[in-house]
Amino acid sequence: MFFILLPYWSVFFLGAGLSGFILHGSTLRLGRHYDTALYLECILLLGALVLLNDGAIAGHYLASAACGLQNALATTYSGAIVRTTHVTGIFTDLGIMFGAKLRGESFDKRKAILFLIIISGFVVGGVIGAVLFDDLVFNALIIPSAIVLVLGIGYRIYNVKIAYKKVGS
Repeated sequence: MFFILLPYWSVFFLGAGLSGFILHGSTLRLGRHYDTALYLECILLLGALVLLNDGAIAGHYLASAACGLQNALATTYSGAIVRTTHVTGIFTDLGIMFGAKLRGESFDKRKAILFLIIISGFVVGGVIGAVLFDDLVFNALIIPSAIVLVLGIGYRIYNVKIAYKKVGS
């Protein structure tokens, strides 16, 4: 089983490494190349779509690399508070917070709400993804591809506007 999963872990790792190379930082800082990372994620997802529709296993690898890139992008953006491709760590953090509250320690409601929103988004996204996959099969990847493309374009436009305001002032 290890050797079956190794390629997926490896390309997930490479996707995360690519994000780390592009963004080089551990907290959100406007002006970084988040748009570039989002464009690359879009390309990886669309490549996965094409390869998976052709029956090529490499499509799974591209999708895994996109997940690694996305997870590292969100981790970098949030300062390692948010993971987007899995929620086990969030459940762990909520459990730790709950246990601390039972001991009488303070409870960070903002963080708990954020975690609950992420969990809800993960579940809703999973259900929507399953329904779309049932209808569209691998073409369902068009939806997340379009979302990250629009986010990348929106971020680029925002950065251009900010840069223009700085030059004008």
